[in-house]
Amino acid sequence: MLSFRHEILVDLFRENGQLAAELLRRCAGIAVDHAGVELHSIDLAHVAPTAYFADAVAILRDRDNHPVTGVIVEVQLQADQDKLLSWPVYVSTLRAKLACAAVLLVLAPDPAVATWARQPIDLGHPGFRLTPVVIGFDDVPWMRDRAAASRLPELAMLSVMAHPELEIAEVAIEAISQLPEDRKRLCLDVIMMALPAAIRRTLEARMQGYQYQSDFARKYYGQGIAEGLERGRKKGKREGKKEGLRAAVITFARAKLGELPDDDITAIEAVTDQRTLTELVALLGQARSARKARAALDRALAR
Repeated sequence: MLSFRHEILVDLFRENGQLAAELLRRCAGIAVDHAGVELHSIDLAHVAPTAYFADAVAILRDRDNHPVTGVIVEVQLQADQDKLLSWPVYVSTLRAKLACAAVLLVLAPDPAVATWARQPIDLGHPGFRLTPVVIGFDDVPWMRDRAAASRLPELAMLSVMAHPELEIAEVAIEAISQLPEDRKRLCLDVIMMALPAAIRRTLEARMQGYQYQSDFARKYYGQGIAEGLERGRKKGKREGKKEGLRAAVITFARAKLGELPDDDITAIEAVTDQRTLTELVALLGQARSARKARAALDRALAR
């Protein structure tokens, strides 16, 4: 199952392709002279019936709107040997489609995964190997410059996730204030969730008892948890929280899918892993279509 952490990191790149170009420049020393960025289809299918889907693709274009570099972004939370087969396909396919340079950028928060992803991929042909450009959380810049953060709020958010410190969070919160209201609520929730409890409490106090504002978080901490704690009070606090998460999952699933079959409800109530329930609440809450909501639910219940 894709985690909320994976999805929100991918979302940063899909919302603003300039993030990929900025990370290449700041973290890998690859500066591409370009005038604009276009978000491209993530479908890198080349030979039917096999389809390849990257997490995000950004096309850097010159002033005449010609592509100069295609950047394939992959968020990698764990080692996956299949990626050693698919990544070279991504690069060669995008290069052929755009007739320009193509770069593979891998964001790997875990240091061990980053080390794994940095290994050169030897394709067998003499001199033909792919070495991914890998950025770990240790490589992500500490965004303390408020002007720079305002120019690229997604980098400020990534900086908080990589370096959850009070000053970094304050800069990011200021940077996202310019975003549309719905987007700002989600970004603020993500920032608060990334912080250690002590720092989060400090910011909550400054914001006069901050409450999670995005749809998934508000329902998670509001309707679902409250209902679950009430139903589970005789079973203890931990079980009560699980009850609340299950209630939140069912609420979101019905909101996204309409009628929910009894089999689905039974399967949801059988899930005992709190982390799985939490991730499912997040994924359902941010699903932009019934199809994506259905896929998230099916993946979770198949575990």
